[in-house]
Amino acid sequence: MAGCASQPGSPTPEAGILASVGRDFRQLTAHVKCWDRSTQALFEQHGIPREDCLLQNREELIVWCEWMEAHHIRSYLEIGIWTGQTISLLDELFTFKRVAAADTLAASVFGLPVRLYPHVNLYRGDSHDPAYVAWRQSQPAFDLVMIDGDHSYEGVRRDFEINRALPHRFLAFHDITGHHENTAGVKQLWDELGGHKIEIVRPHVELGLDHSTMGIGIWRA
Repeated sequence: MAGCASQPGSPTPEAGILASVGRDFRQLTAHVKCWDRSTQALFEQHGIPREDCLLQNREELIVWCEWMEAHHIRSYLEIGIWTGQTISLLDELFTFKRVAAADTLAASVFGLPVRLYPHVNLYRGDSHDPAYVAWRQSQPAFDLVMIDGDHSYEGVRRDFEINRALPHRFLAFHDITGHHENTAGVKQLWDELGGHKIEIVRPHVELGLDHSTMGIGIWRA
């Protein structure tokens, strides 16, 4: 990985690992709604973000897209898709050769639409179940697996242990800052991990904050 000169387990600032990127992802993602003040208000009211939008910090999303382009990500699996907005946007931007998703589709329980392109290979169920493992074993290697499902420590560790044992280039985690009590387990696991780690952590501008409430961590052994 270009620029990964740090010792295993020591996060690498994202600015040092990006190759020259030709596309303007700020412009290319300007039309999408990310987590902003209205999403935050719904989250505070209901305890879940009851909105059909990208549950992403826009500034982090832009850098993540730059990283994906620089590292030639051509196959992608997302564990935890909510309404499918993030995976669909990434598929539009990168026209993946293979794209897959794993989710219980809980967003539909709250009356939200879940939309995926027909070519997305969907596993509908719990990513901790033996059936998921069997499904995952039937898939070729993925360049990138994004873990964004169960945010408890036990849940995110289980997702990590399952997917690290199966063919991949990179594993990624959402919410590594542990800003909310519900995401503290992700931060705990991220801090414990060895290997090569890259952190994409940017101020949450659309919330008017000078710090991140989410954060994306990218890991390889």
